[in-house]
Amino acid sequence: MKPIPALCLQALSAAALAAALLAANSAAAQEAAAEEPAVVTWGVNPSSQDGPDGRSAFDYELDPGETLIDFVGVSNFGTEPLTVGLYALDAFTTETGTFDLLPSGEEPVDVGSWIGFNEPRLTIPPKSRLDVPFALTVPADATPGDHVGGIVAVVTESTTGASGSEIQVERRVGARIHLRVSGEIDPDLVPESDDEAFHYTWNPIEPGGLSFKYAVENTGNVRLQGTLVARVSGPWGLLKKEFQVAELPQILPGDRYEGTVRFEGVWPLLYEHLELIVRPEIVNEADAGIRLSSRSDETGFWAPPWTQAAVAALLVFAVWIWIKARKRERRNASRPDAGTPAKPAPETDESAPPSPDTPKEPAEA
Repeated sequence: MKPIPALCLQALSAAALAAALLAANSAAAQEAAAEEPAVVTWGVNPSSQDGPDGRSAFDYELDPGETLIDFVGVSNFGTEPLTVGLYALDAFTTETGTFDLLPSGEEPVDVGSWIGFNEPRLTIPPKSRLDVPFALTVPADATPGDHVGGIVAVVTESTTGASGSEIQVERRVGARIHLRVSGEIDPDLVPESDDEAFHYTWNPIEPGGLSFKYAVENTGNVRLQGTLVARVSGPWGLLKKEFQVAELPQILPGDRYEGTVRFEGVWPLLYEHLELIVRPEIVNEADAGIRLSSRSDETGFWAPPWTQAAVAALLVFAVWIWIKARKRERRNASRPDAGTPAKPAPETDESAPPSPDTPKEPAEA
């Protein structure tokens, strides 16, 4: 039997070492994968006793004092059992115009407080769904119109904060509730403006800009959206222009939507007139027959044309200097000797006989 060359021994050793490292890395990867927490995903949607019924939200029309029973489906899409808290909250319009629900620590006072569960906390097996019943009771003194909220399923997880202490983090998934309580409907959006300011340009032949804060409040009892426009003009409606301020999102009853806007192309006309107009639009298709009215807010502010006035003053001063110079030239030109050099007197010879035309002086007596 021939001995194995040293080169082959080195190759075999390298191969064995590589195999050992590969096996170690594979085992480490499997151990790390085993240590990774399972992904937690869940969902909430309107349901029935027999499962989801195709609704995207809980939409109701009820009378004051009426009660109904409905179901919410809570699904666990993960591979481990999932424990969730289940409750209802009131909704509101955020500063950016989006839909949101109250924080979990804040008690609801509207539709969120009208919903109750027999089991506010439940555990859902992996890859399954529970259809949970709940009761909605409208108070006898509930105001007519829209009451908006949501049903949420909350998962609480422990994590380590930046300081190293343990903190509880809530993650929520929910479905919206749109409840219309019967009675008189009053749609109304009210605009207002504040902090109007004119912005000048250095170029006197170009217009400036206008900025202001605005707010639109839903003082009615139905959720509305719409368009907000502004009309700007000088005295007696001079140079009137209309701008679109914002496309209003859905604003819930009692909520406000605020923002700041700036427009270019406005001339400073000493005193400006600003009219803010809101044109409401329905959100609920069932409200297609209700009458909507535009509302406006009017104000005025000073915008002296400083740049144009400065240029006009310079032009007036230049014209005044030119006129003075022209008057001086005319005065100089009207003088008899103006512009003509003086002629020297002719020299006379006393010894020469007088000219016949020269008058003789009378002889002394």
